[in-house]
Amino acid sequence: MALYDAYRRELVDERMAIAVRSSIIMGFTIQNGFLVLDYLTYPELFAQFFAIRMAINAVFAVLYFLTMDRFPRASMLATGYALGFGMLAMIYGAGATSSPYYTGLILVFFGIGVMLPLSGLEMALVSGSLALAFTIGPLFEESPEWGTFGLHAFFTAAAAAETVFCASFLDRMRFTEFRQRQQLVEAQEHLEEMDRVKSRFTANVHHELRTPLTLTLAPLEGMLSGEFGVVPDSLRGTLKTMHSNGLRLLKLINNLLDLAKIEGAQLEIHRRRSDLGLLVGALVDGARPLAARKGVELTASGFADLSPICVDPEAIEKVIVNLVGNALKFTEERGRIDVMASLQADGGVQLVVKDEGAGIPPAQLSRIFDRFAQVDGSTTRRHEGTGIGLSLVKELVELHGGRVWAESEGLGFGTKMFVVLPPGEADDEEEELFLETDSEARAAKAMAGIESDVGLEEDEAGDGSSADLSDLERHVARTEGDTSGDVGAPEHPDGTPEVLIVEDNPDMRKLLRFLVSKEFRVRTARNGREGLEAVQAKAPDLVLTDVMMPEMSGTELCAAIKQDPVTSRIPVALVTSKADREMKIEGLELGADDYVTKPFHPRELMARVRSLVRLYRLQSELGERNVELEDSNGRLAQSNEELEVAMRELREAEEHLVESERRAALGELAAGVAHEVNNPVNFALNALRNLQRQVEDVRTFATKLGDATEDANPAQRLRELERLSDELAIEDAAEMLTELVEIANDGLERTHRLVGGLRDFAAPSRGPHERVDLELGLRSTIQLVCSGLPPNVEVHTDFPAESPAILGDRAALNQVFLNLLKNAAEALVPDGGRIEVALKVVEAFAVIEIRDDGPGMSSETLERLFEPFYTTKEAGKGTGLGLSISRRIAREQNGDLEAGSELGEGSVFSLRIPISD
Repeated sequence: MALYDAYRRELVDERMAIAVRSSIIMGFTIQNGFLVLDYLTYPELFAQFFAIRMAINAVFAVLYFLTMDRFPRASMLATGYALGFGMLAMIYGAGATSSPYYTGLILVFFGIGVMLPLSGLEMALVSGSLALAFTIGPLFEESPEWGTFGLHAFFTAAAAAETVFCASFLDRMRFTEFRQRQQLVEAQEHLEEMDRVKSRFTANVHHELRTPLTLTLAPLEGMLSGEFGVVPDSLRGTLKTMHSNGLRLLKLINNLLDLAKIEGAQLEIHRRRSDLGLLVGALVDGARPLAARKGVELTASGFADLSPICVDPEAIEKVIVNLVGNALKFTEERGRIDVMASLQADGGVQLVVKDEGAGIPPAQLSRIFDRFAQVDGSTTRRHEGTGIGLSLVKELVELHGGRVWAESEGLGFGTKMFVVLPPGEADDEEEELFLETDSEARAAKAMAGIESDVGLEEDEAGDGSSADLSDLERHVARTEGDTSGDVGAPEHPDGTPEVLIVEDNPDMRKLLRFLVSKEFRVRTARNGREGLEAVQAKAPDLVLTDVMMPEMSGTELCAAIKQDPVTSRIPVALVTSKADREMKIEGLELGADDYVTKPFHPRELMARVRSLVRLYRLQSELGERNVELEDSNGRLAQSNEELEVAMRELREAEEHLVESERRAALGELAAGVAHEVNNPVNFALNALRNLQRQVEDVRTFATKLGDATEDANPAQRLRELERLSDELAIEDAAEMLTELVEIANDGLERTHRLVGGLRDFAAPSRGPHERVDLELGLRSTIQLVCSGLPPNVEVHTDFPAESPAILGDRAALNQVFLNLLKNAAEALVPDGGRIEVALKVVEAFAVIEIRDDGPGMSSETLERLFEPFYTTKEAGKGTGLGLSISRRIAREQNGDLEAGSELGEGSVFSLRIPISD
């Protein structure tokens, strides 16, 4: 109701005046255009009609210029009434009962119904009053033409009713459109608020992450610089690895923080007059050591000729770091990277970063600057990345008013990145030239953040030892409880299991190699293709592989190993940072034996490795023993025969147990049925004995009556009949006969129903599957069970009008019904209660629910409820097979049997059977 009131307020405030204006303009045009029709049809009344139409125009003028904006709703109703009553005046003047101008009134109805935003009630008020006014037309005539008037009145009333319906329909449509707009507005506001919350959360998280990173990087830098004393060479390599990866993480966090600021329109640049040649030159100099280690030539040209330009130095630093870092990442050994600068005609600067790297497909050039976009997003990509670096470059350049784009002839032909910066103006009042005093140190630190991204690899010892990780080795040894004091890589004896580590990240490969080499011999490979070649050359005891690798992914390597009969038994463990369920399922479906998610604890990793290696060794030993057993064909054949005999005996025992359970259930049922049958049979027998005596009395009465009245007259016969009737109590005998017949009939009917229910319950199937009437089976089973229930147990049923049809084993399903109903009844003894039996259809299944309000079951009992031989009954009162067999029967029917219960809340058993087509 509140929403509809808001809709009406909006209609009055924003739309009604516009609708009235449009209606007045259209009404003025049409009704004045009809002056020609007035003149041609009623020339003698033209002056009268002209005056009426001018009066309508006067009302329109008042509404249009004075009241429409101030009183839109009243003006809307007045517009309709002005047109309607004006038309009625002309109808009355032209012969009310026979005037063809009644069609004009109908046009007025439809015109105001469409043009004006009237509600159904408002339209009923306007059209109803006008139609009522039309019916008084005969009062203006002396001799009305009632036939013509009746026809005109019928069409007018029908048009009025139809316009009320149309107005209601249009009002509902307008209200629906208003409600949808409100929902869109609310959704947009919610999305905007969520976006603001997300931006605030992202910014806060990034700020919070920078604090622990600073507390990590600062001590590392202090140790590397010697502030805490001399660092052993064996430890320096580990500290450098930690430091470079920490800087890489800091760079990623800073990029994400900048993107969050851009999304929230919070990122601002502060232009200062800067020496771009000095700034970019320092960054290039800082990147040269990385380029040299990778075997890439890095040059810079054109910067000496640049004039100072107004830019944000920190933003330009991020731009150059990302562009040069990308070029280094995708340029292989013996490649070349050129960083060039040139002045533009308007005083701006163009920067070009040209590399001889992998190149970009032309179809991808338009999207490489999109957020989170990557040219190669597959699991076999050669280089890691998040896809935000170039997006950040684009945002920062555009904040300067510049533009950035890329050019490439395709894969294998390198890439050119172009950045154009306009001259701009300084944001600071004092236009001082920005000169970074420690630009080289700042640049070196900025470029160090991309060292791990570049993919530099150091020499690795083939035996699995690593001097760079010796400190980590000591730490792990302490956490593992190793007090031997031996911190070097152990010498493994012959026969030690071997693990193949396949990992493209050098630092991660070193870490995995170091951890695993403590207990196993280790080989390494840099991608899936090398790993597959290593497996084919010499089979390891375990393959520990990353998922996302160049040339061949870990999942592809796993599939290749598992599909080859020679290597299919080698266990494969996938190690990856992508822990989504779909990737895990994909790996396990391909045959992966385990899945380790980064980051992992060394103990967890080693526990999984030990388990897989031990399992593989056991399987190998079993395989060898199987080969030995196959050499003894006679013993193996004899063992097979003994196994077959044992399996046959097991099946026979299982069938015997099932049959025993069925006989026990039927025996228990038969006792109740015998008791129930005995009662009505005794009733019938006693009634028949009494009936025999009464029949003898009637026969005696008939004999005596015949002897006494053989020669008597009618009066004597009548007196003798009355005497004998009183003497032998014939009327009481007749009543007794009727009562005895009813007792015998009721007893026999009860017996008939009970026997029929037993027949329906135990009716055998005509084959493995037949059409089963579930409702009939349930009712017959309920009838049989109810015969033995105490009076304080009630059974209620809830069956649909049409019972669903299924194909199955009728007798087996009846046994399930009997077990479930018997269990429910036993749960209510001795306190009594209620059993509810419901049959319903859920999707493609018929569902039978049997619910009791008994004491319920504990969670421990519920977990073991369907185990064979498990029972909560006293010894000798249950086999523990009923529910186990019932579930097996349900599953043989392609269905299932489930149970639910809580202590004090009763229990419910749900049997699901698929419905036949």
